[in-house]
Amino acid sequence: MKKIAGILVVLMAVMMAACGSQSSDKPNKNQATDVDFADVVSNIKDQVAGDLKADGVEEMSQIFQEVDLTETDDENSGADIWMAKMTLNPKSLANGTVIAALMNVNADEIIILEAKDEKQVAELKKSLENELAAQVQTWEQYLPDQYEKVKDNKIVTKGKFLLYVTYENPEAIEKAFNESF
Repeated sequence: MKKIAGILVVLMAVMMAACGSQSSDKPNKNQATDVDFADVVSNIKDQVAGDLKADGVEEMSQIFQEVDLTETDDENSGADIWMAKMTLNPKSLANGTVIAALMNVNADEIIILEAKDEKQVAELKKSLENELAAQVQTWEQYLPDQYEKVKDNKIVTKGKFLLYVTYENPEAIEKAFNESF
């Protein structure tokens, strides 16, 4: 009888292990390492474009500028200005994109960063916190409605990826970010 019970226990353990393992054919989307930076940016841009279309704006470029933070060699890209403004260390950054309002009467900023290594995430998050402090200082005295957006700012990290959102509906952008994983 003990022999049968022992065999059943072993058999159940094998079955549980087989059911619990994941197929190697399917990537685990909970792991940020399996995510392409361009896909994350695309998901966020799709959300912004949808929001703008709902407001009657056809082209995102009418309202927002997009800056690739890795284009520091191109004087016209604006990347150097953003890197200095946020005190970002280019050696910590694998990829980075800023989507920001063209006009100085709108506080909207969406910043997506990918650290070269998870060890640099804390450093990049500090840079985003610096940007938030600068936004607070700018908008608390300038335009009260924009300051309300800044107060609702979100900074989110997922693996090597970071998201900074000052936007009318930051939850929608955060959702688009999270759905990338």
